[in-house]
Amino acid sequence: MKILEVENISKSYGKLKVLDNVSFSISQGDYVALIGKNGAGKTTLLNLLLGLANPDSGSIKFFGKNLEGNLTHILNYIGIVFQQHTLDFDLSVKKNLIFYADVHGMQRKVSYERIQRLLKKFELSKFENYKARNLSGGMKRRLEIARALLKEPKILILDEATSGLDPATREQILFDLKELVQENKITILTITHLKSEITDVNKVIKLEKGKIV
Repeated sequence: MKILEVENISKSYGKLKVLDNVSFSISQGDYVALIGKNGAGKTTLLNLLLGLANPDSGSIKFFGKNLEGNLTHILNYIGIVFQQHTLDFDLSVKKNLIFYADVHGMQRKVSYERIQRLLKKFELSKFENYKARNLSGGMKRRLEIARALLKEPKILILDEATSGLDPATREQILFDLKELVQENKITILTITHLKSEITDVNKVIKLEKGKIV
C-alpha cells in the first residue's frame, strides 16, 4: 500500500525555483530518510506535505487521496515532530500528552491507556510529573515523538528531530525509531541533513538544489 505519493512537484518563490519536478513514493512500513544540505528544499517540501503551502504544479497523495481537498482528514493520520520544540514547557510530561489527546478528541479511557504505554516505551514514566522545561534535550524529543504517536498515525514525519543532540542521545532515538518500524509496522519519513541518520533506513531520498538526485 502506498502511504505517500509525490508526483512532479514544483515550487517557486518569485524567480527562485525551490523544488523542481520532485517525485517519490513511500510504502507502508518503509523507514525513509530524505536527506539534503541546508537550502536543498527540505523545509519547503515539508510545508507542502503538511498543506502549509501549495505546489505550483504536481500532486501529493496520502493513502491514495489527494492532499488538496482532503487535508483535515489526512492530517488525522499523520504524526509530526518539528525541528523546534512545540511542547508546553509549563505543563508536566503527562499533562502535555493529556492536553494533546484532549485537543484531538480522544476518549479519556483510550488516551490514558496509550499515554501509560508510551511513557513506559520511551522511558519517561519516572519523569511524568516533571515540567517539560526541566527535561534534557533528548527527553524533550522523546516526549514529542510519544505525543506524535498518541493518535496512532499511519505515518510519522520527523523534521531534523535529532539535530543538536549529543551522539549517544541521537543513537538512542534512532534505535527507538527503528524499533517502532519493526514492532508497530509504522511508516517513518525522517527529514535530515545528517548522514549518520540514514544507517538503518530502508530507503534514502536525496534532495539537492530542489531536485531528487
